[in-house]
Amino acid sequence: MAPEMVAWLEKKIGPPSKVLSSLKDVKNFVKDHEVAIVGFFSEAGDDSYEKYNLACLDYDDYGVHYPVAVTTDKEASEHYEVKDRIVLFKKFDERKVVYEGELETQQIRDFITENSLPIVIEFNHENAQKMFKKPNDGKSHLLVFHNKSSETYQEEIKMMSKVGKEFKQTVLFTSVDVEEEDHRRMVEFLGVRHRINNDTYPTMRIVTMKDSSPPVRFRPEDTAVTEENVREFVSKYVAGEIGRDYFTEPLPKDWDSKPAKYLTAENFQSLILDSPSKPSLVMWYAPWCGHCKNMMSEWNTMGELFPDYVVGKIDATVNEIPGLPEVHSFPTIKLYRTDGTEAEYNGERTVQGLTRFIKTDGLYGMAAPDQPVNHDEL
Repeated sequence: MAPEMVAWLEKKIGPPSKVLSSLKDVKNFVKDHEVAIVGFFSEAGDDSYEKYNLACLDYDDYGVHYPVAVTTDKEASEHYEVKDRIVLFKKFDERKVVYEGELETQQIRDFITENSLPIVIEFNHENAQKMFKKPNDGKSHLLVFHNKSSETYQEEIKMMSKVGKEFKQTVLFTSVDVEEEDHRRMVEFLGVRHRINNDTYPTMRIVTMKDSSPPVRFRPEDTAVTEENVREFVSKYVAGEIGRDYFTEPLPKDWDSKPAKYLTAENFQSLILDSPSKPSLVMWYAPWCGHCKNMMSEWNTMGELFPDYVVGKIDATVNEIPGLPEVHSFPTIKLYRTDGTEAEYNGERTVQGLTRFIKTDGLYGMAAPDQPVNHDEL
């Protein structure tokens, strides 16, 4: 039987926490694990002891089973200078963290989750589960994008650890290896490198992800990863002095040369939203979306048929409009009326269907509120 399976079974059928009878047992337990949690109590079975064991019972930190133990050995308590306390030991950063809060199950578990992560977190699947879950979900994330094989990598990690200590309660410092194939999609999604931007590595962003909402990005004026820049960037972010980053595709010179106008975040606000002179029919698309590609010829036809409308298309992967929800399903087709209202189309993707949509002022084929629309998903 695999060692992992044996450990899992022992955890399930054994006591919630391993009983350590002596100082030697505690030292060995701490030495044998990267992260170890030990409860130091005066007497087995007392209220504090039982509350600790209750928190340890079936505790699973998003797939990670931290080694938890308990001792009532007086010599051990004196050696570690704690009494009726829970201590998290780790082989990195501050090495020893004492829990000072109430002995409530969720608070104890949150303490373990929060303090088991190093000041500089290496981004991977296992750590990502903990970075974006309670209680860490309330924190922001400084992501440094760099190459793990570069000569400067270790110095960058050392610097991040130094600065990260100053912001540990509010911002998690995270190292993202750009050479990892699994990370390249994130690099593009966060705008570090895509068709309208090409940062030089190492570079950085701050990201927040709260209430299951899409990530909100913040970008410094100077993306160079130096101690001065990192500290200034995070300090200004925490102070609320940095606005969120919006993707803005440069407006091509020939944006209005075809019947279907080419829209970007540069001209969308003025043409579509701010006191428009005529209504607009806009397709939010993604370059990789097959349905979108198939509609491009129909879209130019719609521009020819309806000169009294702004018929336009906008690449939603590289354009974000302040105040409008992000688009993640493609194609998303919307009618923007001159009174500021709008309607989303969910009918057949044909000139005939779109014509009826316009002539009924958005009633024909209108997507039902809060109902899923049959799009390609991002």
